[in-house]
Amino acid sequence: MKKQILTARNADKHVLYQKSVQSPEVDVEFFSRYYRRLTGKPLRRFREDFCGTAILSSEFVKLHRENRAMGVDMHAPTLAWARKQNISGLNESQRERVSLVRGKVQEVRDPKADLIAAVNFSYWVFKSRKSLLGYFRNARRSLTRGGLFLVDIYGGSEAVEESEDRIRYNGFTYVWDQARFDPLTYEILCKIHFEFKDGSRLRNAFVYDWRLWTLPEVQELFREAGFRDVHVLWECVDRKTSEGNGVYRRTKRGQDDPSYIVFVVGRA
Repeated sequence: MKKQILTARNADKHVLYQKSVQSPEVDVEFFSRYYRRLTGKPLRRFREDFCGTAILSSEFVKLHRENRAMGVDMHAPTLAWARKQNISGLNESQRERVSLVRGKVQEVRDPKADLIAAVNFSYWVFKSRKSLLGYFRNARRSLTRGGLFLVDIYGGSEAVEESEDRIRYNGFTYVWDQARFDPLTYEILCKIHFEFKDGSRLRNAFVYDWRLWTLPEVQELFREAGFRDVHVLWECVDRKTSEGNGVYRRTKRGQDDPSYIVFVVGRA
């Protein structure tokens, strides 16, 4: 059977996003490994805030028969897509251990999780210090004693430039568009477009109206929210390629990279 050629007309933007932006199997294994390293216990209850298609939750329950996951998101159509495309592909036991909640991440508190992750910079929708602190405080209250809260953050000189970056994948090109940045407020408008071999384009597949938060600000807000042992995990660099190698290590000093993505972690 001839393989269908991807075009803007037949492509599913959520599938393209998962292929180009996310590495769910790698991520949930990392979360589990780091949680055990820090706490000495296995990670069994995971919460994915701003879960979207809930691909992390779907992968987490595959790791162990006792693993449970909850995804929280406000966008009902995307949660419906997640149930149809990702959750339905799990076996019966795995499906029973995933719950998707339509609600505000700054309000949902139960059941308690061992680790909460807010990744892909999703928490940047909170543009004021007050609103972000409120979310962080709720996350701490939503964790078991000693549980971990983990967010990612990007920065560097390139983070404040209006620019487009393209990465080719099998059948399509992913375009990251930093369309507008305001140095007065640090508000940033980012977009994801997809381009296809037939010349068609899926423009504004995803649009993000964010505030670009900095590492000092996020760490300070973690501590103010009541987290302890707040620290940063910096990605190591492959000496041959000078690119990130997927290995993250705790550090007290950053590197003056033009572009970096790191994790901020705190314990409840």
